[in-house]
Amino acid sequence: MDDTQEEIIVLQGKIKQKESSIGDQPLRDLAGTLTQVEREEGVQGLIDGGGNAELKRILDRLSIKGLVSKGYSVIGAFISNQPLDANGAEFAEHHGRLRVYDRNRIASEFIDIESDGGIDGTFSFDTSYVEPLVLETGAGVKTVILPVKAQELVRMEGIQDGTLFSQNVRQSLGNTKVNKAMRASVEDTQEHKNFPLYHNGVTILCEAADIESECLKIRDYVVVNGAQSITTFKRSESKLSDDLRIIAKIIQLDDSALARRITVNSNNQNAIKPRDLKSTNEVQVRLKEEFKRVLNGAYDLEIKRGQEAQAGSDVITNEEAGRLLLAFDLMEPESCHQVYKLFDDKYADIFARPAVTAWRIILLEKIMKTVQGIMPEITYKPLSKYGLTRFFLLSTISELMSNDKNLRPYSKEPQRLFNEGKIDAFLSGVKDVMRSIIVDLNYEVEDLGDNFDYKGDLKSPTKIRELRSKLLRSFEKDVARQKAKPLSAFL
Repeated sequence: MDDTQEEIIVLQGKIKQKESSIGDQPLRDLAGTLTQVEREEGVQGLIDGGGNAELKRILDRLSIKGLVSKGYSVIGAFISNQPLDANGAEFAEHHGRLRVYDRNRIASEFIDIESDGGIDGTFSFDTSYVEPLVLETGAGVKTVILPVKAQELVRMEGIQDGTLFSQNVRQSLGNTKVNKAMRASVEDTQEHKNFPLYHNGVTILCEAADIESECLKIRDYVVVNGAQSITTFKRSESKLSDDLRIIAKIIQLDDSALARRITVNSNNQNAIKPRDLKSTNEVQVRLKEEFKRVLNGAYDLEIKRGQEAQAGSDVITNEEAGRLLLAFDLMEPESCHQVYKLFDDKYADIFARPAVTAWRIILLEKIMKTVQGIMPEITYKPLSKYGLTRFFLLSTISELMSNDKNLRPYSKEPQRLFNEGKIDAFLSGVKDVMRSIIVDLNYEVEDLGDNFDYKGDLKSPTKIRELRSKLLRSFEKDVARQKAKPLSAFL
């Protein structure tokens, strides 16, 4: 599944021990599978039919039928250690929705940053419109920084076959969300003059870089960062103008060890995440200020990566806070691994509610710590260590509290537990209740046996509701039989 590109990818692999080639028949088989998956009725037919049980679970777990109805495209990916023959290549080209990674493509796209690679020869950039910045750091290392024209970059050799980027740890990455946005900027001529403001630029290593007669001439060069930008320019070459320029850092050196460090580090910058963009949002700022006034600053909310924590405070990141709220308030523990949703798709639903206060986040953090303290009692260890398990258990506590009229006031106003001095008793109750629930969970897992797909089930809203209902019904029976105490009895 690729939610970013809205694609459902059907994978098929074919491994041969003896050297040969792959014809069109395996590709035709894969194409036939795509026709079954690309329609809602086809997906339902696979689920209802007598086919592979694991496939049925995958189709149900990933809600493939619903995604098809939303317009997700279905793509086939064929992987083999042998090359396609002419028939296979022709079929793949005409089909249009098959991505073939055969022996030749895998070998050609493999990137070895230990190798020298690059282009042997010279290339010149026009500098008549700018005064390049030249930095010399000794030992034959010289860096020239200037805005270069995209029209010049696309004339460099080795773009089509990738040799220009042979030391780039990432190639163009295909039709990604970033590349789509970049292409949109390229195709909008009004945006060309702003392009250097939006993009990080390119880094080129070379054997020599000399400026003479309003020209920067480089020799024996390789692009180690910027494959996506240059490839996008090449694909939209007809849209390029003199105004479209990109910052280039051209480094002359003769040190392979330093070249490798530059290659790795220039492709290893910290990306700006949606969380970073929300760090100055008024909701985040308000919550952080609230934390300072609650419990004498015993807790601090980290709303920005790398910020210094308040001395002596326990730190809760707003990422963790968002997950807690998503599981407890919105009852969506199955989505807690999709961090991008916290500060993008579901940001307003999670944070921008009057009920979201410092008190609430601190209470949920304390409940979560209690839950995690009991989780080692889950006998099926892969489940006890799985990342979504703690959020599932937190959602179980949430539903239990919402079903108990004596606990609803505290769920609505968490500060009352602290102000009335009941927080320790409440957490003791959570531990006791959770211990009882985990006993039932262990029995459920044991009964399911091989049919229990903990990773799939904890990502399925339907499966989660079913399991949570079973556990709570069993707990309620224990309470009715006086084998367990309700959570409210501890207050």
